[in-house]
Amino acid sequence: MKKILQILIFFLFFQTHSLAGQYSDRFANCLMQKTTERDKIVLVRWVFSVIAQHSALSTEFQISSDKVRNHEIAVADYMQYILGSVCFQETKDVLNYEGVDAFGEAFELLGELAMLSLMEDQRVNEAFENWIKYLDPNFLKKFD
Repeated sequence: MKKILQILIFFLFFQTHSLAGQYSDRFANCLMQKTTERDKIVLVRWVFSVIAQHSALSTEFQISSDKVRNHEIAVADYMQYILGSVCFQETKDVLNYEGVDAFGEAFELLGELAMLSLMEDQRVNEAFENWIKYLDPNFLKKFD
């Protein structure tokens, strides 16, 4: 059952990307390899603060405007660092040779990286499975 849940969660939260060009592949690899654990925390916090703005969540998860701004500043700093220094050549190449669409597709991987970081956290994994204890035991027997 746990495997099924993991697969379901994967499909719910992640889109697959087929990066065809060599420059977008290099760009994506640079982003993934050069993003540190600290960077992932910055991305996770920012993604959560963005998701918390959804109309269905904004009353449940109230994040102060100061914290939202701090997360935005942290992400902006990270983006300037990763794009302007660490992966500078890869960024220039993908934009020059494959265009904005290829850049955007590779860049979406950072969102996926943030979500993967969330899902790798033991407490988050456990929380994702808590709903199972509320299932009717007879429901699960249907699949035997």
